[in-house]
Amino acid sequence: VELRLLDALEQELLSPFHYFGIHDGMDLRNVTWRRGRGYDTDELTRIYTAHDMWAAMVLQSVHEKMGDAKRMRALGFCVSIAHAQFMAQKFEQAGLRATAVTSETPAAQRDAALQGLRDGTMQVLFTVDLFNEGVDVPAIDAVLMLRPTESATVFLQQLGRGLRRTAGKDVLTVLDFVGHQRAEFRFDLRYRRLLGRSRKELEADIEQGFPYLPAGCHLELDPVASKIVLANIK
Repeated sequence: VELRLLDALEQELLSPFHYFGIHDGMDLRNVTWRRGRGYDTDELTRIYTAHDMWAAMVLQSVHEKMGDAKRMRALGFCVSIAHAQFMAQKFEQAGLRATAVTSETPAAQRDAALQGLRDGTMQVLFTVDLFNEGVDVPAIDAVLMLRPTESATVFLQQLGRGLRRTAGKDVLTVLDFVGHQRAEFRFDLRYRRLLGRSRKELEADIEQGFPYLPAGCHLELDPVASKIVLANIK
């Protein structure tokens, strides 16, 4: 038996989501690409941790979309362990409780971080792929996608970390940071899997502002992100 994501949302089995695709100014068209593996992780890490401006842009977007960021419970999915540690440091410096939880984190420290997220003493955990599956923290109300994710399966796994319903959570806010990608990168895979649409239908959805969504859900690409995604799909 299979239940599509949008059907589960229609039946109110999952929390509605507000997804924002935000242009982040990154240009990854010259990053090494390996067939079957995608972007070179080391090169991406150097780009995303090279200076503070990108992290500052992420922080600004969080404050704009989340309102009171100190009340959020967020997971941030990063390129690498070094990137997760970098983002945690920048959020801490900005006055938010944040930590990196990766495969190198001891089990006791990992459990304590998840408990902090549950009880609201921690605002955001940054990780790589550690929490794609198997984490049950219904209070998560924000997902920060801080890496180019082509795999539709990984994209939906990360989105799903915040879709559990719980008292006091009205909506999951998703911030997905979109830059220029190599021609080999395919944006259509994630959106087609999410929406159950053909590539042609997806083009029309983007141009029309995604009119076919369950009640309470919102999917928005800012003008620059919309142009990038449309050009990539075409």
